Amino acid sequence: MRRRTGQKGQILPLLAVSLAVLMGFAGIGVDVGYLEYRQQTQQNATDAAAAGGAEALLRTGCPNSTAADAAAYFNATNNGYTNGGNISVTPNNPPLSGPFASNPCAVSVTISTQHVATFFSKLFGYAGGMAESTHAVAEVASSATACVYLLSMSTVSDISNAKINAPGCGIVINDTANMSNSTIDAFSIAYSGLAPNISGASFPEAPPGPALPSSDPCPRITGCAYLTNNPPSTSGCSAGGTFKNTTISPGCYNSLTLSGSVTMSPGPYTINGQFHVNNATVTGSGVTIYMTQNVQDTNFSSANLTLSAPTTGNTAGVLFYRVPTQSSALDLSTCTCNFSGLLYFPTTQVNYSNAGGGYTVLVFGSANFSTSQTLDLGSAPVGKSLVSQAVVAE
Repeated sequence: MRRRTGQKGQILPLLAVSLAVLMGFAGIGVDVGYLEYRQQTQQNATDAAAAGGAEALLRTGCPNSTAADAAAYFNATNNGYTNGGNISVTPNNPPLSGPFASNPCAVSVTISTQHVATFFSKLFGYAGGMAESTHAVAEVASSATACVYLLSMSTVSDISNAKINAPGCGIVINDTANMSNSTIDAFSIAYSGLAPNISGASFPEAPPGPALPSSDPCPRITGCAYLTNNPPSTSGCSAGGTFKNTTISPGCYNSLTLSGSVTMSPGPYTINGQFHVNNATVTGSGVTIYMTQNVQDTNFSSANLTLSAPTTGNTAGVLFYRVPTQSSALDLSTCTCNFSGLLYFPTTQVNYSNAGGGYTVLVFGSANFSTSQTLDLGSAPVGKSLVSQAVVAE
């Protein structure tokens, strides 16, 4: 048989071309994987920047582009993306476009990076690298679940023999509690101190579990944050006195004693001294009661109270606010109290036996919930929790 010597070596050029193509595809695959990695890293930084901007709005109120921008730049830098050069970080509060456009409690952030270096794509006309852009939107959302905060890290709360009905609501305890023989129906129960005493206790929804201490939620409650940053003036407070079987108006009182049947007209009340409501029947809708450092003598003994917080305005959601520097004990255990709104006593030991009412958020230093009554804390309407949090929404 004769060999066709003229065809020797013809396969080598084809093999070389095939190898070049295969190496090109392999190189492009490496570059694509690298670009996806860089894109995910940049997206994480963008999410963090947007969430940081929304967290700033929680503390300062909506809108506040100065605070939101500063927080967004700070978080972007902490994640490796500093505005300048080939990196552009662009925050907006409110967002300029999209479904959250003009939302004063939303922050959009776009991070664009030019000339992202690649390994092989430069051989195919991309010598200057690739460009990547990521976008995120975070907003202040009313979706937090906790409705009981016991903030003291050194005082044991007493929840023994109690019946607490708070489905869909979380209970946060920064120290620990005696929960023996209690029935606590709550979405979650978190403690930060020693494990609580749960002998004979029942937890239909969730048992207690360890967690890090919680911060004061006041900055995340719009009306509470407003009162912290804008305390009412006590200059020109009226002397006040005793009001019986009447309707009283909002204002500042150096002394307030209510007896008989009293209606509190809607609005903010500042109490700057003695506050007695013993044996009175008091009703009021749209009411905020601000208690100053000077309020030490409070008495709600045998009172029948039906009070709800305003739903709009600067103090929306806040029923009681007592300044954190005033920590004298408070007894609400002997009244029939139907409350709706925030009860803010962040450094106070509170005896509490509210039998029912609307959606209530309790912020106490510590508590004594030991009672034969069922404490019904209600549930927040969907998406309308008093306690807000920053969430990445887009």
